[in-house]
Amino acid sequence: FLTMMMISRKNGKMIILVTISFFATMNAFVIFPSATMKTERAFESNLKSVESSSSDESHIMKDTSRLSHAMLKVPSVDRTAAYWTEKMGSIIMSRSREDGTLQSAFVALGNGETTDKCFALELVETSSESFKLGNSLSYIGVSMLLQFQDNLLGALTGEKPEGQGDEPNGILVRSSASAPGDYFCRFCLKSRNLVETNDFYTSVLGMDAKAVDADMLCLRYDATAGMKGVPTTIVFERSDDELDRGKCFDHLVITTSLDINEQYKRIKETHESAIYMIPTEMFGKTVMGIRDPNQYKIILASE
Repeated sequence: FLTMMMISRKNGKMIILVTISFFATMNAFVIFPSATMKTERAFESNLKSVESSSSDESHIMKDTSRLSHAMLKVPSVDRTAAYWTEKMGSIIMSRSREDGTLQSAFVALGNGETTDKCFALELVETSSESFKLGNSLSYIGVSMLLQFQDNLLGALTGEKPEGQGDEPNGILVRSSASAPGDYFCRFCLKSRNLVETNDFYTSVLGMDAKAVDADMLCLRYDATAGMKGVPTTIVFERSDDELDRGKCFDHLVITTSLDINEQYKRIKETHESAIYMIPTEMFGKTVMGIRDPNQYKIILASE
């Protein structure tokens, strides 16, 4: 727990204006007024149960893979893309009709310098009749640093982040504390079994578990080559309700520099039942599909 303080002098007395604290274990970036030590103790108390359980340091996917994007099926790609571009997001790839309306688009928030190798949302059009949000996608987390990048004073004085507004499809979008890095800082899904989910993502996919407790699991790849700052974290929240996956969130994509055919053989040895698509050539890449313990689809794609 590292702390820095902004100090001012008034009538010869030092006054602590604000404390900026970094919780290194979670790579979280939290800003709050330092009115009393009680506030800091409460903050530490909320995080004292966090356990860091990293994947095997030698896992073949650990330093060779990254969380690329999530596909969302939405009734209006134009409205959804506009929501994100209003938040300083960028459309990095798209497909349009002759009248100019979007059929699909990749939207990224980037990291303040580039969108290259940053997490994106792949928006694909579906009919309004077919659309169903379900309850499995809990929220998308947008870094508070995006909102405060032109308002450092507001950040330092503990100004409350503005609401993220109404996402056109009813998806909850939250302002989330995060370290500098991808402004799409969290993608949060629900899980009925965090233990099985943790085992799958760490042992099969080589992710690091950054925070673990009875109700939450945070995972990510940290060694994303060429990525500035902290990459997007995938978060799983424990749910006692039956998961309704709906028809909005379709799948996650993990890109890797590894040979997909070799990864197919590796995964088949221990988790053959998880494979739903054998290695296939698609869009100039080799891809394969697996399902996690929550039955969420994950595409492994060649870089």
